[in-house]
Amino acid sequence: MRRSNLQETDDTGLIVRAAKGDREAFGDLYERYVFRVFRHVYYLTNNTHTAEDLTAQTFLNALEAIHRYEVRGVTFLAWLLRIAYNLTMNHKKLRSNGNSPLPEAVEVQGTAYSPEATCEAVADGEQVWAGVQRLKADQRQVIVMRFIDGLSYPDIAKVLGKSIGAVRVIQHRALCALRQRLENDLGHYYAKSRAG
Repeated sequence: MRRSNLQETDDTGLIVRAAKGDREAFGDLYERYVFRVFRHVYYLTNNTHTAEDLTAQTFLNALEAIHRYEVRGVTFLAWLLRIAYNLTMNHKKLRSNGNSPLPEAVEVQGTAYSPEATCEAVADGEQVWAGVQRLKADQRQVIVMRFIDGLSYPDIAKVLGKSIGAVRVIQHRALCALRQRLENDLGHYYAKSRAG
């Protein structure tokens, strides 16, 4: 049995117990998923305090609604991310958010890199992150869920309430827009470096 199937089996038992009022079982689910929910919300809000508040609210909402969760069809993580997404979108409607620096979670790993290579990798990451921040909200959401949260197309579709085909189209358009913006940014960078 694959690890994801084992995880779903473990989740199923915890969910059933939590739905019956077992706070320890819900605590185990919280410990298992709090970082992933926080990271997801952080990438959408670009604010640590807001992400912490919305993550806490996500789990409070999940605790209140866990008896309505159905194990079949939607992973528990996808269900949590749907709650987090709805809370984040409601929050964003009330407040506008600007661009942010590169998230702390993006790191250059390995000891084989020279300081120059490390600086270049961080600079490239910052350019990519800035490009992602300028995407339309639905495009940014799909990119974050697919490449940062590691969700499958079916899970993303369920979280967003869209078809799998629509998610693939949004991802394709987002990657095309990101590529175009990065090419434009690099063109401006090289033009400035040659002129200066």
